[in-house]
Amino acid sequence: MAERPVEADTEAAGIRDVQAQTRAWAALWRRSSPSSVVHVDATALSDGTGQDADDRRRSVRDALASAGAPARDRDLIDDILAEPTGAAGPCSRFLVVAEGEQLVNSVLSRPTVPGEIVAYTAVPDLLPLLLDRRGDALYLVVEAGREGGEIHVLRASQPSALRRTDVQGRADSLNKVQAGGWSHSRYQHHSEEIWKQNQTLLAAAVDGLVRELRPRFVVLAGDLRAVQLLSDEFSPGARAISSTVQTHVRAAGSSRGALDEHVAHTLGKLRKADESAAVDRLAAGDFENGAVGVGAVIHALQQGQVDTVLLDLEAIGPRTLFALAAGPWVASAPEEALGAPVLDSVPAAVALARAALVSDSRLMFVAPDRLPERAGVAAVLRWPTGPAVPGTPRWTQTP
Repeated sequence: MAERPVEADTEAAGIRDVQAQTRAWAALWRRSSPSSVVHVDATALSDGTGQDADDRRRSVRDALASAGAPARDRDLIDDILAEPTGAAGPCSRFLVVAEGEQLVNSVLSRPTVPGEIVAYTAVPDLLPLLLDRRGDALYLVVEAGREGGEIHVLRASQPSALRRTDVQGRADSLNKVQAGGWSHSRYQHHSEEIWKQNQTLLAAAVDGLVRELRPRFVVLAGDLRAVQLLSDEFSPGARAISSTVQTHVRAAGSSRGALDEHVAHTLGKLRKADESAAVDRLAAGDFENGAVGVGAVIHALQQGQVDTVLLDLEAIGPRTLFALAAGPWVASAPEEALGAPVLDSVPAAVALARAALVSDSRLMFVAPDRLPERAGVAAVLRWPTGPAVPGTPRWTQTP
């Protein structure tokens, strides 16, 4: 078995769990000193694309200067924007720089959604980064062949494999002989046994990675007979999260289109299942386990009671809230800050997402109309609120 190395920093950043990445974003949001934030369409921004790229980068520099960003921030951002993204399709750049130091430098897989950002602020808008990473999942793609196979460790938010492991078994006697009679049957059986041994080796490698990395799912592709033998050798844990796409990706000239579509479909199903599970938990006990509406969620966050914040960006609207420099991190009015310094008035979605992450709560973006009464925000609580007062509803939609 041989692992083809990937850059150590890339592998460490990609394979580490999503919680570690979330903690890094929370640490960024706990900062109270200002930073320069840029989120722009990366098309035609890199060097070598002519005057248009120079003009676009200059406009970003000018906007940062107008916002009050220091020169060393502007210089570093200009240098980064001039670098090629390495992305194959449309993408955007998301940067956070403070005191001339790069804090975030990400190429996002989508255009500038919800919009471009050029700002110098104590409360950076990280929503584009969070939206790009929503539904992020670690998964395995296993390409099986008669001689063994190859395992790819991937993350939905990363463009290339984080780890690749080759499993090579025996290759002798794998070609089916054409002679007839007893000799043919004996060699055929011998080849089948070697084939099965090779898939047993591959299955052991997959089982080990499932235990080590805990991927959300495993996709099997390659020679159809090899895939069948491989699946039969899986442990119950690996078999429970595996699915098969009938495409021989290891054959010369084969297309990976069917495999890519299968992975995209599986990721979509996972996102919907996670969302449905959270909404079901919210509704359990007639909302005894949840808070619905901005006021109720802010109160629950202030009490440290929130397990998961559910945000409907379409329904939350343009309202603003106050971002605080310390707990409770968010307030609807300065007098509700409980002594914490007020940093700024920011969009409600940013304030609530920030408060969720810095208070160690989960954050989930939900599709429109999934929350009760088209509320823009709701929260699943760590412990029930208790029975409602007789004659009153268990929850109240607050503005």
